[in-house]
Amino acid sequence: MTAPASPFLFVDDPGAFEAEGALVVRIPAGARGKEKLLGVLARKLRFPGYFGHNWDALDECLRDLSWLDRRGRVVIVHEGLPFSPSSPSLVTYLGILADAVAAHRPVGLPPILDVVFPAADGAAFGARNA
Repeated sequence: MTAPASPFLFVDDPGAFEAEGALVVRIPAGARGKEKLLGVLARKLRFPGYFGHNWDALDECLRDLSWLDRRGRVVIVHEGLPFSPSSPSLVTYLGILADAVAAHRPVGLPPILDVVFPAADGAAFGARNA
């Protein structure tokens, strides 16, 4: 039995990652912790004013993205993990990202959502890959 594919992309150098024609949102390695992470995502993805800066609001906004260009692709590039590998917050965040990626792909309606992490952090994902 083979392991299911990850909903995420893993690259050697996320700082050099480019996606022509996509809205590329970079999460700097220094964006550690929930408050900082949610602030960066809200600003760079231009979340609506009603964004509540909590996990449920992040889940809702990432599944929607209707205020962005519906013809394109959105790529969230992480330059590092925003939480320690053993943090319950990392489990929550990865689950939200995986669900959002899955919500955009089968519908086939843009924007398509991709999420990139450093290959060096791949071991932190272990059984959490979906």
